[in-house]
Amino acid sequence: MAPRDQRKQPPGLLRADPGLSAEDLSKIENLAAICIAVDGGRLKLELRALASRSSDLVNDFLWTGPDGLIGFLGVYGYRPDQVELLGMVHPSWRRLGIFSRLFEAAMAEVTRRGVPEALVVVDRLYEPGAAFARSVGGTIEHSEHRMVLRNEPAALAADPHVVVRQAERADVPFVIECLGQAFDYPTDLLEAEEIDALAQRFPGTLVIERAGELVGTIRVERGGEVAGIYGFAVLPRYQGQGIGRQVLSEIARQLVEEGVPEVGLEVSCTNDSALRLYVGCGFEVTGTEDYYSVTVVPGSKL
Repeated sequence: MAPRDQRKQPPGLLRADPGLSAEDLSKIENLAAICIAVDGGRLKLELRALASRSSDLVNDFLWTGPDGLIGFLGVYGYRPDQVELLGMVHPSWRRLGIFSRLFEAAMAEVTRRGVPEALVVVDRLYEPGAAFARSVGGTIEHSEHRMVLRNEPAALAADPHVVVRQAERADVPFVIECLGQAFDYPTDLLEAEEIDALAQRFPGTLVIERAGELVGTIRVERGGEVAGIYGFAVLPRYQGQGIGRQVLSEIARQLVEEGVPEVGLEVSCTNDSALRLYVGCGFEVTGTEDYYSVTVVPGSKL
């Protein structure tokens, strides 16, 4: 990138305030639809997360031009040592430096928080996004397939001792520990107030019991006509016993019976066992996102 004082100011203005209004959410959703119509693929905006933004933190950066909202970048904090960044610019307003300004503003906020790593999320179909991520020093940290339920799972002989129930506040430490073992989540970095925040942020979290003992967790989020399955994990010592297949099949069948037209989930491209499980339960791969790791250097200027 050229030094700041040598770059021409892009048209429009940057706005970054805590929280998003209903009007903001509508404009972001409309902008995403325009971008997807031109670029294909998907923008992993997590609209439910955007709708429940904290009023204490700046997580969203909006660029308003002559035609209204023409750029957006969101900061998504799912773990204390890492954030995800995802954004877009209207096709008619690209190559003017707008996304670079959004990215710089977001990275300044991430640096202020002391988070050491940012993951820039890019749909694999969108090469300009990958080129930008590489231009700021990003290297692929991991990739995830997105999958959609295409075939209703076959009914299985269920183990009556396996029960799925709504997670309670007392279950949160187990959920975090289970996710930590499954996804290398740094549970040692969590403090009491962060555990409370997690409990409030993910109200769709369920726990899996077998014979009264906690063995796993899964989260189901519903928004409009779409349901997403996240944070699905079974403790390692209980894996390979059919628990995961039974739970996923039952939840998928229930969502289909309730008339949900689209059920999706995500899986690491290198997690072959999980991929086989999901395919066996009726899910198909519909696309892939690459997560480019950018090291956050305190006091640096991009």
